[in-house]
Amino acid sequence: MPRLLFSRLTVPRKGRDDLLVGLLSLHGPLGFSEEGRDLVACFREAAQARAAALALSGQGIRAEIVTDIVEEDPLEAFRAASRPFTVGDRFWIDPGDPSDASAPSGRIALRLPASRAFGTGGHESTRLALLSLAAEPPEGITVLDVGTGSGVLALAAAALGASRAIAYDSDADAVFVARENLRRHAFGDRVCLAVAPASAIRGVFPLVVANMLPEEFFAVRREVLACIAPGGRLILSGVPREREEEVVDRVRSRRFALAGRRVENEWACVCLDRVS
Repeated sequence: MPRLLFSRLTVPRKGRDDLLVGLLSLHGPLGFSEEGRDLVACFREAAQARAAALALSGQGIRAEIVTDIVEEDPLEAFRAASRPFTVGDRFWIDPGDPSDASAPSGRIALRLPASRAFGTGGHESTRLALLSLAAEPPEGITVLDVGTGSGVLALAAAALGASRAIAYDSDADAVFVARENLRRHAFGDRVCLAVAPASAIRGVFPLVVANMLPEEFFAVRREVLACIAPGGRLILSGVPREREEEVVDRVRSRRFALAGRRVENEWACVCLDRVS
């Protein structure tokens, strides 16, 4: 049986730049790691790596590509070096290989081994969404998670008391990873996963969460906003701070009002309420 191949895209950096993660995530990476001060993204297809490099070049960012590498486990070293970390007052996230390590007293454990699906909780956009969920726990309600990735936000909603979390993604690989993550959590049975486009979602929800870049959100904006019940809320993360005003302006209207925001470094998360 032929062994799988993958490609590496190495981005030399003078300093930390989380915007790179967002840009590279648009091209379907398997995952990320750091080598010294460099950011490394792994891709299944060489064409994906080349497209990502071209997108970076358009931003004046150089990158180095190595293709056709025989895959062992490109994220094994990352997981081995990963250590659990806390988010806010409620969550304890373990991005390493699955283990029986216990979370600190009073914290919810989210076990999310680094994978090809975005969302271990280490990125600012994910942390901001988690903090927004924890600020007003969705106890007893149904939550919709748009573009679920690793399933982290749907799992967090279930852990915080949601009666059910509906999570979907158009990427079948992401849903496969999310399904594996559900099995690691006792509350995972309250999460329903689907591979589907935004247009396939039916019904309305009191809370909708989405962690995606503006271009991804704008592409499904009408479908997502239609899913928010009167009096319901949208938690939208993954917004670069320089584009926050643009994003809010394209959502806020007579039907939606800005209810809150959080920022960390160059990222923002906004909460918008639908007027009853």
